[in-house]
Amino acid sequence: MSSGLLQNKGVVVTRPREQAGDLVEALKAAAARPILFPAVQIEAPENWQSLDDALHQLDTFDWVIFTSRNAVAFALSRLQSRNLIWPQGPRVAAVGRETAKALREFGLQVDLVPKKFSSEGLLNSAELAEMQDRHVALFVGDQGRELLEKVLGERGAQVDKVLCYRRTLPGANPTPLLHAWARGELHVVTLTSPEIFNNFYQMIGGLGQRWLKNTPLIAISPLTAEAITAVGLPEPWVAEEASTEGIMAALEVWAKSQEQAANV
Repeated sequence: MSSGLLQNKGVVVTRPREQAGDLVEALKAAAARPILFPAVQIEAPENWQSLDDALHQLDTFDWVIFTSRNAVAFALSRLQSRNLIWPQGPRVAAVGRETAKALREFGLQVDLVPKKFSSEGLLNSAELAEMQDRHVALFVGDQGRELLEKVLGERGAQVDKVLCYRRTLPGANPTPLLHAWARGELHVVTLTSPEIFNNFYQMIGGLGQRWLKNTPLIAISPLTAEAITAVGLPEPWVAEEASTEGIMAALEVWAKSQEQAANV
């Protein structure tokens, strides 16, 4: 049940449009006003070769790791379109809850989801500690982190990085967003990856960047927070869990602090 702390708060949602639904609905349920401004566009890879090769040799992998819902959607949609069947052999890992949920929606069993939803959390799992001579497929998008590939390789695994999708900069007009800022209707911005923050910062231009200095920011992870502070912005509020639930909890903490400050 909503605490009412977010009522009438204008919350910018910067996730890709096709992935923003859960957060938008959660905000509406909390009586907030979601302001959708996607700061990244998800598109098919320019070349399917990497993905097609991996899908045709799935039975050779010990582990298949999915790093995002986008990787799941593109990889498994491609699998179905090629009339291929997921084999019994490889174990399946998801970097977080929402990725695991997407895999289950496609009918796959998920063998490993870390307690802490992140690449670091996955690497801390006991199941991935001993990787000597293991063959791993890492289903990713472009511009992603190299941490999983690097550390699993150091542990002795043969890692095949499989490109499933690419991220591009949307051509959205920021003027309506800037007008909402000017009218005082924009109270907080949610940012769910370093790439999304960097795109958002570029898209809003100089005027938006000046307003951003005095606008509370919610970051989904410490890595996203680092991207924010790297351009000289104040420390954001950081979600304890990289999920929609984590973002909502961080928003509630922020809103409570605002209420307390107003009552001092």
